[in-house]
Amino acid sequence: MDQRAQALQQIAAIARAHGLSATDVAAVIDSSSGGAGARRSQGVLVHVLGVLGGTFVFAGIGVFIALQWSDLNSAARVVVTLGSGLAAFVLAVLGTRDRRFEKAATPLFLAAAALEPTGILVAFEEFGSGGDWRWASLVMSGAMAAQFVLTFAALQRSTLLFLAILFGAVFSWTALDLMDADRTLIALVVGASMLLAAVGADRSGRGEITPFWYFAGASTFLYGFFDAVERTPLELSFLGMAAGFVYGSVLLHSRTLLAVATLAILAYTAWFTGEHFVDSIGWPLALVAFGLVLIGLSALAFRIDREYVRPKGSS
Repeated sequence: MDQRAQALQQIAAIARAHGLSATDVAAVIDSSSGGAGARRSQGVLVHVLGVLGGTFVFAGIGVFIALQWSDLNSAARVVVTLGSGLAAFVLAVLGTRDRRFEKAATPLFLAAAALEPTGILVAFEEFGSGGDWRWASLVMSGAMAAQFVLTFAALQRSTLLFLAILFGAVFSWTALDLMDADRTLIALVVGASMLLAAVGADRSGRGEITPFWYFAGASTFLYGFFDAVERTPLELSFLGMAAGFVYGSVLLHSRTLLAVATLAILAYTAWFTGEHFVDSIGWPLALVAFGLVLIGLSALAFRIDREYVRPKGSS
């Protein structure tokens, strides 16, 4: 006899011993389920109201700064932007140390991520002596990346890792641009870096932040790769690279990578037919062939997602 049958017999014996009917037992089970559902609904409502409240507070600060901006001197402009961002950051860190305010930490970190960079750039604008704006962007992104990397090392929150990757990508792009690197090379390097960061985050159990970075990294890398091989003998290698991303989506169980790779193949097919067949008699046939490719790729992508990506979860 399995455990389920034994449990049912025990419940039946207890019910008979106390003169309880099946209706009484069912009523208790239904009431407990309803209470749990009510608590879940209340929790969702509290969370939604908290997010809306934080949004209105942030919007109010932004509107106030915008209305008073022309009347503020240079120091005051830095204080209301950078100062507000630092205050939000400190409050967020303190919130992580108290369970009562832990849910407020993420909105505060996001507010700090918006206000602090703005304040740093305002400081360069107000007190700087001109020059290349990319240096200000480099200092800003480097400082923000270092701040969120160190904070993530201490607090181990996924939001902080997301922001660290964001400012790290901006820093890398700006640094390579200052070195006069080719835009194609920049796209390849930064795109590959974002993909590696997403893979690392996924394998460390922080898959909730990876879809955006899989999308951004794959899109940036494929854009750079296409720009590198466009109208060269290696142009068709773009299809091989996109197919490689399809294989990568299976290994990483990522629907986002699968979607980006499929769209890249479709976009290249549309570009290729328009580039080589638009002025020929074969253009209608090319459109028909392209439509068949769309149907085939959609069916293939659905099958890959169902059989290889979805079984172990996806990002």
